[in-house]
Amino acid sequence: FESSSMADMAFLLLIFFIVTGSFVLRQGIFFSLPSKTAGSVQLMPNQIVEVYPLNEGFQNEGNVLTRDGFKKLLSERRDSVKDSVLIIYMGKSVRYERLVDTLSVARETGVNRVSLKNADKGGGI
Repeated sequence: FESSSMADMAFLLLIFFIVTGSFVLRQGIFFSLPSKTAGSVQLMPNQIVEVYPLNEGFQNEGNVLTRDGFKKLLSERRDSVKDSVLIIYMGKSVRYERLVDTLSVARETGVNRVSLKNADKGGGI
């Protein structure tokens, strides 16, 4: 048993798996923060969508929506209003996974402008 070719085989296998493997470049939710030089942005009231993620569902304008209902709302708003902004009000009692789910729905529906606010300070349910 000659072991001198084992290193060659290891490198060939390594190259094979690197070449044939698939790489996921963008996965998850990415944010781009506004620049310091950008001034304030003026929004019309119909451009703003406010949502309060709950431990079970989403609250929008006093209505509790399921994930599908919230997705439908954002899709309809995206089609009717240009450059809408989603404002997410998070409270301390709401689980973090609800924020991730809210951002996932926003990404799925094509909403690119998102603002996060603390529901416990100045804008509660």
